[in-house]
Amino acid sequence: AGELHSAVVTSDGDVFSWGDGFCGQLGQGDKRPQPSPKQITKGGLEDEVVQNISCGSRHTIAVTEDGEVYSWGLGHFGVLGRSFTPFDYDADAAVEGLAGDDAEIGELAEPIQQLPAEDVVADAEGDVDAMAAELRAHLDLIGNMTLEDSSDQCIPMKIESLDGIRIVGSSAGHRHSLLLDEDGALYSCGSGLGGCLGHGDLQAQMHPMKIMSLVDERIRIIQMSAGVDMSMAISSKGAVYSWGSTKEGRIGLGMQTSQVATPQKVDLFHASNRPVVAADVECGYVHSLIVGLDGTLHVCGGVGIDGEADGQANVKTSQDVDGSTNANNASGKEANGRPRLVSDFNIWHRQLEPQEEIAKKEKYRKYGKYEVRGRSKMLHRDS
Repeated sequence: AGELHSAVVTSDGDVFSWGDGFCGQLGQGDKRPQPSPKQITKGGLEDEVVQNISCGSRHTIAVTEDGEVYSWGLGHFGVLGRSFTPFDYDADAAVEGLAGDDAEIGELAEPIQQLPAEDVVADAEGDVDAMAAELRAHLDLIGNMTLEDSSDQCIPMKIESLDGIRIVGSSAGHRHSLLLDEDGALYSCGSGLGGCLGHGDLQAQMHPMKIMSLVDERIRIIQMSAGVDMSMAISSKGAVYSWGSTKEGRIGLGMQTSQVATPQKVDLFHASNRPVVAADVECGYVHSLIVGLDGTLHVCGGVGIDGEADGQANVKTSQDVDGSTNANNASGKEANGRPRLVSDFNIWHRQLEPQEEIAKKEKYRKYGKYEVRGRSKMLHRDS
């Protein structure tokens, strides 16, 4: 699930999407919203067998069983990993201008419409009037936009630069994307804010680039997650690596620096100082989660509730989420931006018991780029 849209892959490799389509993220060839799941048939995706899919803020990425990658939605910053035609109307600029709580986007975006001079005054009341006038300008723009759009941002398109590389996984973030190949190498594209691409700088990348620091250290990645200007990944040995914005301890690398531009190993221990072997990582907006192979759950950063601020800045003592001391944060003085163990919680203890499998009835099944019925029976009869 993305910010305002969702997508699923069926057992036959078909893709269905629904939700907000304002930026073409549904892949239906327009910007219309879909209240219920609708199959994506544009761009030849109907003939592909999709293996997995990932939804970002306003874009979507699909990986086929052949290792090909298709992307669609708002292509700003290079999140699609490919070239694209512009929208018929400037939807991406409208979205950026409306992201009032996202200073970085506002700084990068060109103003959509210059405010009238009479709306801009020096005092505080005038500032409010100016903001209101700007908001009205954005709303007027959106109101005049059509839901029809010929841009290939609204259509699944193959990332040609990855030809010859078999991709097995993807993660669509807020404004960047991560791709994993069969050899465990990781690629990134999109906005480089916070260092979330892992290339050692803050530059945006319009096409997927391999993260060479992982290759140089012979680290093979098996799972990854892209969030808001932050990334995390798990190696084949169960170690966790993270990079990007470190604000309020959201990626478990402490709170001393504001950003990390190359993957760094996250210290993850049990209360007894035994290392934790990680099985899954998930990045969100202001926090991330790490799941241990033993079922333990570890939180980096935090989401503020009851009026509290996000992150760990409001945590006065170094304790686990439920109040007990954690070896990852054992100073007893203040939050240090490291992962915190959620005590008395284990994901394996909350799994449903295995159920007896029911034999499935034979039905149409995809074979590559075409479908046949009862192919195995026909082959058996002919032999």
